[in-house]
Amino acid sequence: MNIKAFLLPLILVFTAAIGVRTTHANGSPVWVTGKVVSVVENQDLGLISLELPDGEVTSITSPHDLLGGVQIGDIVTIQVVEGLAQIIQVAESITPSTPAPEKKDKGVQWVPGEVVSIERGATDSMLSIKMSGGTVFNVAVYNDKIEGINVGDQVIAKVYQGWAESVTKK
Repeated sequence: MNIKAFLLPLILVFTAAIGVRTTHANGSPVWVTGKVVSVVENQDLGLISLELPDGEVTSITSPHDLLGGVQIGDIVTIQVVEGLAQIIQVAESITPSTPAPEKKDKGVQWVPGEVVSIERGATDSMLSIKMSGGTVFNVAVYNDKIEGINVGDQVIAKVYQGWAESVTKK
């Protein structure tokens, strides 16, 4: 028996039992960014473990096809819905953390810049905005908020609690 085929079900049961899979109870998506510390692949499913910025390690179940090209040491952002990875985006370069955008209102963040990537999901997407200093800010956004927005557009995103409430072309 293949050791990966033997270990993967055990790892999946263990992670479910201790609750380290990142998920919301209502099925809404969660975006997780971290450094890849392990990747275990099987025929259909895999398990990717990330070290989060606070040092905590979390593991996320992923379809096998999303893990292609992901390597230990990569910095990735993953969209997780009901405990299963839906999108995995590998960062082009390692940055210490997502920079804090300019703040104009209490609790609301304003993120101006150029759209460099849109990773579309079924109901929501991850929007990557390159700010004036060259740093990239990733934010979750519902698809209806970015209709007509394309890579290369100059935008201002109004962000509250990690979600873009609006994205407006400059």
